[in-house]
Amino acid sequence: MTIELKKPSSQKSRPQEGLRARYVAALVASGLIDDVTDICGLDAQPRRLSENEFVCQRGEAAEVLWVIVLGSVAVREGNRTLFIRQQNEVVGEQNLLGNGCRRWYDLVASENQVELLEISKISIEQHPQADIIWRNIAKIISLKLKDASSKTFTLSRQLEDDTHILRAYTNEYALGRRLQSGATSLTDYRIDRAIIWFSDIADFSQFIVQLPPNRTADIVQRFFNAQSAPITGRGGHIDKFMGDGLMAFWVISEDESAGSKCMEALKAAEEVIKAVSDIKIGNVPLHLRIGLHIGMVLSGDFGSTERHQFTLIGPEVNKAARLEQLHDADLLDGTHEVGPIRLSGEFHSELSKPVRQRYGRHLKAEAKNIGPIELFSS
Repeated sequence: MTIELKKPSSQKSRPQEGLRARYVAALVASGLIDDVTDICGLDAQPRRLSENEFVCQRGEAAEVLWVIVLGSVAVREGNRTLFIRQQNEVVGEQNLLGNGCRRWYDLVASENQVELLEISKISIEQHPQADIIWRNIAKIISLKLKDASSKTFTLSRQLEDDTHILRAYTNEYALGRRLQSGATSLTDYRIDRAIIWFSDIADFSQFIVQLPPNRTADIVQRFFNAQSAPITGRGGHIDKFMGDGLMAFWVISEDESAGSKCMEALKAAEEVIKAVSDIKIGNVPLHLRIGLHIGMVLSGDFGSTERHQFTLIGPEVNKAARLEQLHDADLLDGTHEVGPIRLSGEFHSELSKPVRQRYGRHLKAEAKNIGPIELFSS
């Protein structure tokens, strides 16, 4: 199918004379020919494409623009679709606004049948009403930028919301590892030296069935808040909440001092013990147990292919958990009590001498599935 481009024989001739009605309708709807009386002077040429055929490719010289008569065109960057331009829209016009400009993106037919009107930059420049046509092109670009700005604002708000949700469900360290790995693969697995924290409210389960659900939820929220702020404030990361228990960690890089990190974790523990004891059910203050250990752990995404979670695993993680769970009955000598903060021998050895003396109660206990372990308490 060809398009006949006949110049009007007189001033009274209609500007669309010689053009198929649907071509004229597309040109009018696009806004390209507002106030233009000589449509035929644009020398528009029809072009048909099938799905996934290129209208133009990135890097090509920008010498024409197109008006979509039928179907739609995708604006792509690699395999990513940025926009879909629909029927009666202009595409490819932005790259015409400079000498020697080249295409920024690929334009690809996104339906089985796509029909375009192709208009060259030369025909625009040589048109007697070129100034009006360029004005119309500027208006089209302005409207697209306005629409893009609105969409960018919406996407920015959505990104803020998504980031807020993401940070609520994961810690900064796991998020950083996730971003390094990309969206299409699991977080890589690493073996690092880390401080592992386990804490739990002693005998809290007895209150769960006695208190109203909203009252229980409020207390749980309060004692988790009391723990989270000191942990994150001293460089730790919350790994997970488990009922009324909490797991946290500090990863120690090769250029960091294990002693200083252990001291930060211990200070957080001391702050947490005080804060949680201020929370009472009636006149009964809550009592928290904290186990602190340091050792080599494996970290990464663990779970199923459809749902997984970043966490730390390994024998040292289990040991920290057992430290927290110890009761007086687990002590092998039976003559002492276990304090609220329990330090493994490995953790204790990283502390300064004055602090080691403060936590100088040396105990031995039988830990479930581990056997005899030594620990230090205040």
